[in-house]
Amino acid sequence: MVSRSAVARVLTALLFGALCGTTAPLSAQGAAGRVVGTVSDSATGQPLQSVQLFLARGTTRLEARTNADGRYTFVNVPAGSYGLEAIRLGYRRLVRSGITVGTEQLTLDLTMNAAALNLQAVVTTGVVDPTSGTRVPFSVGRVSAEDAPVPATNALETIQGKIAGVSVVPTGQAGSGTNIQLRTPTSISKSNSPLVVVDGVIQSASFDAASADLQSMDIESVEVVKGAAAASLYGSRASAGVIQIRTRRGNSLAEGTTKFTVRSEWGSNSLARKVDWAQNHYYYSDANGNYTNAAGQLVPREQRVPLPVRFQDRPYAPGTAYDQVDRFFDPGNFMRNSLNIAQNGGKTNWFFAYVNQREDGVVLNSGRYDQNDFRFNLDHRPRSDLQFGVSSYYSKSTRQNLYGDVFFDLINQAPDVDLRQPDPDGTKYIFQPDFEGREENPLYVLSTEKNNRNRARLQGSLEGRYTPRSWLTVDGNLSFDRSDRDNNFFLDQGVKTEGYANGGPGAISRFNGITNALNASLSANLLKKVGDFTLRSTVRGLMERETNNTVNASGEIFATPGVNALNNATVRFVSSNSETIKTNSFFVSAATDYRGKLIIDGLARLDGSSLFGPEEQENWYYRASAAYRMSEESWFPFKGFISDFKIRASQGTAGGRPDFSDQYETYNFTEGGGLVKANLGNRFLKPEYSKETEFGFDAIFKNRYSLQISRARQKTTDQLLLVPLAGYFGYANQWRNAGTVEGNSWEGTLEAQLVRKPNFTWRAGLVADRNRNKITDFNLPCFTTGTIGFRCGNETLGNMYGFRFIKDASELPAAAQARANEFQVNDEGLLVYVGNGNSYTSGKWASDAVTIGSGVYRWGQPITAVDSTGSAAVKRMGDGNPDFRFGISNTIGWRNLQVFMLWDAQVGGDVYNQTRQRMYQWGRHADVDQAGKPEELKKPTDYYVALYAANSPTDYFVEDASYVKLRELSLKYRLPSSFSGALARLGASQASLSLIGRNMLTFTKYKGYDPEVGSVLNRLDSFAYPRYRTVTGSVEIIF
Repeated sequence: MVSRSAVARVLTALLFGALCGTTAPLSAQGAAGRVVGTVSDSATGQPLQSVQLFLARGTTRLEARTNADGRYTFVNVPAGSYGLEAIRLGYRRLVRSGITVGTEQLTLDLTMNAAALNLQAVVTTGVVDPTSGTRVPFSVGRVSAEDAPVPATNALETIQGKIAGVSVVPTGQAGSGTNIQLRTPTSISKSNSPLVVVDGVIQSASFDAASADLQSMDIESVEVVKGAAAASLYGSRASAGVIQIRTRRGNSLAEGTTKFTVRSEWGSNSLARKVDWAQNHYYYSDANGNYTNAAGQLVPREQRVPLPVRFQDRPYAPGTAYDQVDRFFDPGNFMRNSLNIAQNGGKTNWFFAYVNQREDGVVLNSGRYDQNDFRFNLDHRPRSDLQFGVSSYYSKSTRQNLYGDVFFDLINQAPDVDLRQPDPDGTKYIFQPDFEGREENPLYVLSTEKNNRNRARLQGSLEGRYTPRSWLTVDGNLSFDRSDRDNNFFLDQGVKTEGYANGGPGAISRFNGITNALNASLSANLLKKVGDFTLRSTVRGLMERETNNTVNASGEIFATPGVNALNNATVRFVSSNSETIKTNSFFVSAATDYRGKLIIDGLARLDGSSLFGPEEQENWYYRASAAYRMSEESWFPFKGFISDFKIRASQGTAGGRPDFSDQYETYNFTEGGGLVKANLGNRFLKPEYSKETEFGFDAIFKNRYSLQISRARQKTTDQLLLVPLAGYFGYANQWRNAGTVEGNSWEGTLEAQLVRKPNFTWRAGLVADRNRNKITDFNLPCFTTGTIGFRCGNETLGNMYGFRFIKDASELPAAAQARANEFQVNDEGLLVYVGNGNSYTSGKWASDAVTIGSGVYRWGQPITAVDSTGSAAVKRMGDGNPDFRFGISNTIGWRNLQVFMLWDAQVGGDVYNQTRQRMYQWGRHADVDQAGKPEELKKPTDYYVALYAANSPTDYFVEDASYVKLRELSLKYRLPSSFSGALARLGASQASLSLIGRNMLTFTKYKGYDPEVGSVLNRLDSFAYPRYRTVTGSVEIIF
């Protein structure tokens, strides 16, 4: 591992040489002048703070920064002709040439244009210094606050549908975090989630749903670098890319201004789509739907008699059947209130925010989520060469967790039972409404158990910048991230539960987890102008420390009811875990810019981490990038039409770290107190090594339209895989570096300012991407994972494997093919046995089974394909990777009204609908209903039980996951002064009303609640909390 002393020695030598150099002060080099002025917004005239300005001539390069009044000052400027450059986040880079400075003061006022296109905005992610997007030699996706008028319920979902190459599969219940992947996966068995940085704080990912703590209301911008070609700056934790979030500060206000913003949003959640339930049964009944016996005599439900051939086509008696989706799901409230205070006091600006959020979800009286967030950001500039900033954030949340089988229990409820009837013991909901007792009533379980999650998150960073020389800047960062997590479960003695219909013995569990992460960095940045070349170099040392401590305690069989305490349990279990991670890193970068048209960038980083094996403690990463702005050439032929045209290429490497225990020998405790060997350690364990090459072009047309096209190829070797060991090792497995996964991506981004008029504006965006991946090296036995996943060479990480139903006689075993005339393809496209001279419409469901060779065939039933041994064959049955995705956004402003719409679409890709499969078992899905079908096409419930296949994965339940969504909708109306007069008397300067919709409409053929289910790589719909629609209204008042 890179030692702290080595890093310190390098930085000390660099800084000492810089501070003690022989360069004479500029004032001693001859007569000097002074340049002063203000920088303001070209549209509003408001002064702009924190604009970086550079005066350059030959080897001389001076730097200044505007204050809160937008004023800047260059002192001791040698006489001569200079070029000037101004840079600020959110604005287009400004360049002036031919500025003549004499011995007297020169006043030069400047105006900057807001970056109408994201490609023109200044970016900070993946680069050492803020850089105009037109000069970055690799692709960086960016979303500003203006691009996100609909605040996401999770901060990371802000970029969904707005940046090409981003795959997001949101979770259902509030507070669950989100699944996100950039471009193609880089790991077969480890995380493919990107590194997330918020205001300089590197987010710990050592615990579940880490992103759930991040609030979206305060976001100023989100930048995304999607692969190693750009993310090399972040080393061994960035192979999956980097997402950097910056929150608001007070520097956008005029000096001496304090701004209060009060916002309140209220609305409701509801299911956007429903699963179709069966509305018929297969029992004898009369014309009124009453149950009878075979003789036609009325009988109670408990004595009902099934039909000889169980066609599920008999309607329930009026008033006896329920829509269990409506009974279980109930629209819940959504509420989010916030208060922001921002102030700019000249040398000091700050921003404070408080957000209170409550979300009930869509389950009746269960699953409520509450979150309270506080943020305080402060920037201070005590003098022109010194500045520092403080960012802090505190979040506290509580959630009622739902037990794991809640949606499984729901789908097993019969249509003609009332889930909301009270239990005989006085409980609000009945425990078992069905005498057949398939599964307990989920409403009973939710109302009788206590299952709560409590979390707190505290983050902070301190950043400083010192510029002792015009060509030298020293940066420092110190940040921390602490997470506290508590889960509490209590099921009282006497409460009915599965296996204890008359009351159980009681159960209790407690979980506590604490994560502390500390990160620090110190860097020296050198900048020098040599003729037409601008040279930059950075040296940085980094330190990372993280501790994770967890305690689990559980118990059962209570001594007495009603006591929610672990010592009430007569049988107890306790476990704990403690981890400490240490990482030291060092990197050096160098870049050159030739006349603003040829940009070359290089970087090398050395990481040493305690997560690596002792023999592989140090690992190197690099990046080499170049861009050529052809539009800056005098010969460029399309200057009148193409404002900026750049070709770019970048190659870089990054890593994926092992988990804490992977390098060590591990053991499992037995119930008797002994130890059993588990995994063998590996002293040579390395991080996964990802190498990506990206090339593309960026073009801006007439400063109103931009187009970005990128092509990327990545190859990640040294995959971390758990390898089975031979018995003589004494251990079952060992983590090794074995295997390779490769991927390629096409990405396109089109942005357009379609209309720009004083009273009417129209801005549109289109993003699209296509990603492909494959395991190209896998020296292990193939295996299944996650029910449908399959890991093997030449397979994608989205491939689904399982059993297949035969579709053609050619797939029959050899013995059966000799009698192929006895088989026929039915109306569902499945090959079935029908016998000699019959058709699948003959209705011979009561026929005896037939044996042909080693196979047994029942009339009309689906047939599972077998392999050469006669066992059910495991075959590829689908792929969760879509053919391509695209998103279309439109922002239209007309006078005081603004309308925003985001349409998001996926074309191709599959989802495995295990929820639907399990509903076939007891005839709960509408597919099993036969009412309204022609008699010859009706199928009995046994047919659907055969398709259910004992819950084994089969190709029958692989469904097309294509969709088109109206993901976000916002209508905002700013009240005219005539309506806000009363508020003005209270000090209000502006008020607006908004109507907001999230997950509004979904157009899809998928039969589940929502095709966005499972994870990015494992598209499995297995009784998940459904995605729901949220419709709200909001009021915002600014004082």
